[in-house]
This record gives sequence, C-alpha cells and structure tokens, in this order.
Amino acid sequence: MKSFRRFLVAPCLARMISRDLGVDRQIVEGYLSSQPGKDQFIRLEANQAHFVLSGSDPAGDVLENLAPLPREHAEALFGLCIGQISYDRLNVPAQSDLGYTIQIDRVVYPCSIDLITVAFADAQQAEAFEIPMWFGPEVTAEYAYEWRYIALNGLQSNPEVPLLSQQVEAVLDMLDQSKQAVQASNMSAADDVIVALSRSLETSGLLKATKESAVPPALEPVAEEFCGPVKRSAQ
Repeated sequence: MKSFRRFLVAPCLARMISRDLGVDRQIVEGYLSSQPGKDQFIRLEANQAHFVLSGSDPAGDVLENLAPLPREHAEALFGLCIGQISYDRLNVPAQSDLGYTIQIDRVVYPCSIDLITVAFADAQQAEAFEIPMWFGPEVTAEYAYEWRYIALNGLQSNPEVPLLSQQVEAVLDMLDQSKQAVQASNMSAADDVIVALSRSLETSGLLKATKESAVPPALEPVAEEFCGPVKRSAQ
C-alpha cells in the first residue's frame, strides 16, 4: 500500500484555509514525456528550477531525482513541454504529533481543482488513518488525479465535492486551534528570550548594578506638611 493518500476537498473550504494560512509554495511543472511511470519534467518554484526524473517504487510511492538548472535554461525547455500544470501548495499545521503531514494543492492550470495529500511514515499508518470530516472523497487510486495526467489531459470531468455545514465548522475549529497553537508558541518563545536576557544581564553584573542604583523610596512627609496654616487665637 502507498504511504500517502489523496482526497478531494470542496473549493470553498480550500479557499478558507488558503486565506487564513497563506500559500507556502507556487509551483509550475512542464512535462517532456508522455510515457507513464517514467516522468521527465521541468519544475519552476520561486527562484529555483530543476530537471526532475520521477518514477514509482514497488509500493507505488513516487520517487524523484532532481537536478538543478539555470532559470533561463529551464524557461527555454518549457517551450518543448507537451503539457503543463500550475498549482499553489499550502501546509496544514498538524493538530497532534501523529507523524504525518497534510498539504493542500490548489491547481490553477490547466484546470481548477483542489486536492489534499496526506503523507505517512509507512503504509500501516496510512491504512489506520482516520479521515477528518472536512475531507472529500478519496482519489488515491484514481490515475486521473496524478499530476502528469492532469498536465497532459486536464480533467475529463469536473467532480462535484459535497459540502456540509459540519465540514465548515470542522475547518473553522481547525483554524482556531492552529491560531492558538501559534500564539502559544510565540508567547513561549518571547518568555524564553526574556529569561535568557535576564540571565545574561545578571552574569555580566548589569542587572545587579541596576538594582543597587535604584532610586530610594521617598521619605515620608513630616506632619507639618499635612497641617494647614495655624489659626492664631484672638487676643
């Protein structure tokens, strides 16, 4: 069994997650060969370019060998490509330390479709995976959702992904949990910096000197300061 699983996701849910988490990578791939099982393509990403040889191991997992290319050479090779695909990738923060990663790919060319890929440590973990409520239908075994097929043929049909209110609530809960985890991490990091700075100042003697040179508390005012002018008795 493969150590990854792929699912459809409703476009509005993918858009919600993308707006909240942002896009991590923008990728364009141009395929030079139509031979299944041995893909040859050019990958452009940010300021990087690679020639990629891609195949599958006996379990069906994808293996890639990357060779860096100068950007101008990669762009020139795109003119020889027989199919292209462009997609935005974002990583979904893990809700617990379970050893797998979730990413969403939003394909923008040659068609529009949103896919979730979950990568596992091994096939046993993949088989035991509990599918979250907001995931759509599984398409792991469907060749029509492989990158090479989409690049060369597009989508033969536009799949309808059902959307339930419970799925929207599940995504909102996930995003709230992610925000809370980030805030807690930032606060913890800030506390660590303050503690380290305090220890550094104490070691150097600066913090002690600051404490010793603190302004002493003001003396209590004498009683006369609180008294009004003394009235003189009439003679």
